Amino acid sequence: MRVLFTIQYLGTRYAGWQVQENAIGVQQVIEDALAKMFVRPVRIEGAGRTDSGVHARAQHAHLDLPFDIPRRGFLRGLNDLLPHDIRITAIDNVADDFHCRFDAKAKTYVYQIWNGPYADVFGFETHAHVAQPLDADVMRSAASALPGEHDFAMFTVASPEVSSTVRTVESVDVTRESNVIRITITADGFLRFMVRRIAGSLIEIGRGKLDAAALFAEARWTAPAKGLVLWKIEYKNG
Repeated sequence: MRVLFTIQYLGTRYAGWQVQENAIGVQQVIEDALAKMFVRPVRIEGAGRTDSGVHARAQHAHLDLPFDIPRRGFLRGLNDLLPHDIRITAIDNVADDFHCRFDAKAKTYVYQIWNGPYADVFGFETHAHVAQPLDADVMRSAASALPGEHDFAMFTVASPEVSSTVRTVESVDVTRESNVIRITITADGFLRFMVRRIAGSLIEIGRGKLDAAALFAEARWTAPAKGLVLWKIEYKNG
């Protein structure tokens, strides 16, 4: 029986989502907890990678249960085995052929900036700090060039491990509430560092150090990982 997890985590202490040989990823921590519950190895499949230090409000992963178990007890028992910075917030039944990565139709990331003279103690782990005043209206105007189908090669690594760097951005918004600026981007998929490099460029534009017209021409800035949150994943069948 296949189930889908909805997962929250603070990425501060982890080397990203993926299981790795020389570092601890969120996936490994959850699989270790599942192994304790079922007294056997259990593999989970994530909807996508997040880099070291990146957080998730609603990451997804699916797994095939070795045997059926009441969902309420499963959820409570698994969370009891997990550290405080990782939580399973929902467990849902899905079709046996459901795949949390291949069946995703859109993902939303939010980049969070604390824009004040001093970093906020309570937001330190989840917000990038920019002391210089940022013009959120100018950032929003520049970001309006992003929606649509574009080649985002400028915003990823030099040799990306993908067949194409073309992605379709559905929407981008830049909002400000007091000292917090949020850049919200929804797309059919994302390249490695894509959102952080878009955020880095928009920050430079907001500081007045980069012309808005140069957004696609120059992307030399990668915003800190700690400001990035995987916010939502939408699936083809709702």
